[in-house]
Amino acid sequence: MKRKRGLQQRLVFTGVTTTARRLGVSREHLSRVLHGSLKANETLARRLQRMGFAIKNGKVIAE
Repeated sequence: MKRKRGLQQRLVFTGVTTTARRLGVSREHLSRVLHGSLKANETLARRLQRMGFAIKNGKVIAE
């Protein structure tokens, strides 16, 4: 399937393992970021924000 110009791919959370594969990180790393034990780097933080997570100072915050 070809992507049209100007359209961003929408990321959807489908579980830790599947989402980690799509984001290119390990399941353990994603789990630690989601639980607040680790900060997300800029790329991961941006991707998580696209999925609807609120990020502040590299940490996922609950709203």
